[in-house]
Amino acid sequence: MLERIRIQNIAIIDEAEIEFQSGLNIISGETGAGKSIVIDAISLLLGGRANIDLVRAGCDEGIVEGVFDLSKLDKIQKRCLEKDFKIEDDFLLIKRILSKSGKNRIYVNGQLATRSILLELCEGLVDLCGQHEHQTLLKSSTQMDLIDRYAGLQEKVKNFLLEFESLKEDQKELKLIENTLSDENKRKDFLDFQIQEILNANLVPGEDEKLLSEKKVLQSTEQRMQFAKTAIEILEGSDEIEFSALSSLKNALSKVRNLAQLDTTAIDISTNLEKALLEIEESSYELNKYLEKCDLREERFLLVQERVSLISDLKKKYGQTLFDVLKTLEVLQKESELISTAQERFERLNKIISEKIIKLKIKSPEITAARKKGSKLFSKSIDAELCDLNMDEAHFEVKIDELDDPSEWSSELGANTIDFLIQTNKGEECKSLNKIASGGELSRIMLAIRRVISDRGGIGVYLFDEIDAGIGGKTAIQVGKKLKSVSEQNQVICITHLPQIASFADYHLCVVKKVKGNRTTTEIVTLSDVDRKKELNRMIGGSAMAKYL
Repeated sequence: MLERIRIQNIAIIDEAEIEFQSGLNIISGETGAGKSIVIDAISLLLGGRANIDLVRAGCDEGIVEGVFDLSKLDKIQKRCLEKDFKIEDDFLLIKRILSKSGKNRIYVNGQLATRSILLELCEGLVDLCGQHEHQTLLKSSTQMDLIDRYAGLQEKVKNFLLEFESLKEDQKELKLIENTLSDENKRKDFLDFQIQEILNANLVPGEDEKLLSEKKVLQSTEQRMQFAKTAIEILEGSDEIEFSALSSLKNALSKVRNLAQLDTTAIDISTNLEKALLEIEESSYELNKYLEKCDLREERFLLVQERVSLISDLKKKYGQTLFDVLKTLEVLQKESELISTAQERFERLNKIISEKIIKLKIKSPEITAARKKGSKLFSKSIDAELCDLNMDEAHFEVKIDELDDPSEWSSELGANTIDFLIQTNKGEECKSLNKIASGGELSRIMLAIRRVISDRGGIGVYLFDEIDAGIGGKTAIQVGKKLKSVSEQNQVICITHLPQIASFADYHLCVVKKVKGNRTTTEIVTLSDVDRKKELNRMIGGSAMAKYL
């Protein structure tokens, strides 16, 4: 429950501290006195948007503080602990500082917090039923939330919707992959062609430089072969050369041998010529072998030339150097692999989505059945409440249908559609609430729903802002009784203009506007029994409370 709030420099309130009690807390006061400021302050404590216009004129900052007793709200305590906010003695202290400079701050039990965290922590702490909240009753999401709360399905539905959100995220990713894969597959075909073109070359780092060096040597092959042929012709003779070196030397050796037979001093000359003949014959043999090798080198030259040309073409396509070509190959292979991975991801994701849809289709009928069962009991309870609120002939129904196609499911309602139907007059058919309900009827229906839901517990505070809109007389008395009934199990804070409702208060506060000096200010006064009678008299239309005028 809400124990107290402190308001400082907000709207026309200089400073006010308001204590609340268990049971039915009534807040009354003249129109324009500032009752809505209390609602604004409580909304800020629950994570409502900060409006710097709320900061009192002439002040730099406005402050709202609230103390909540969480002794009966284990879920909220657990939520706070999960967010690392320590709870001491079951109390939750929330402080919001609004600054005209825009540097607003939020503290939860003395620790800084963000607005999104505050909203999450305060979910279910206060059920705010204001004039504008009547219209939310016409929304399908609000209607389904009420049925889930009544039927105790919130946790089950939450898990279902989380799984459905996961499915939607997977489907979104699948669509993105699908949209890109058609173009990517064409791209992959081209990539694979480029990759194969480079791989087929069997490139070796530094190979191009070695080949160019070898080519330079091989380019002189023809000239070297010509030199070798000419030398062989000179040594061995040819058609063009009649006397070869070998034949001349052999002829000279024959003559010297004859000479050595006549003169032994010529034997050494003969020996030298024999040696020379052997050397020349060896040289001739080596030249012929060299020439044979040159024939083979010519074939190598053609191969080297082809290889250099291939590498040159690859450089034109894939990089200025052989190193660049090999780096390009790595990039192309990675891109191709990514596309392959995307295809694999697409197939795997498709399978995951199918499995998730099967699981959700198994769970959705169970939830639908539980919702329909809960809605029947809910409708009966609402009918009983409306009867007490002078809508004797009214009949309330909840229409819930199941959608078979997951593509038609929603993040708020899951696999179902919902509509609140009402028959306000006997003999008429039930029609959608948003087509026939008046403002006063909506107020009573909203109260009936809160009365039924309050029996299910789980809410810390029920806050009703002018629930009496569009009603009066006997109906107002019945509304007061219902509020009193809700307050037996829950703390209720109600802002009202009707004395019939205010008369049921366990604790009565009055908002009074005063002028001090040249400034208007608002005070919130706790009424004694005597003062309470005066306030009820004022609300009925009697003399105003002299004490506060």
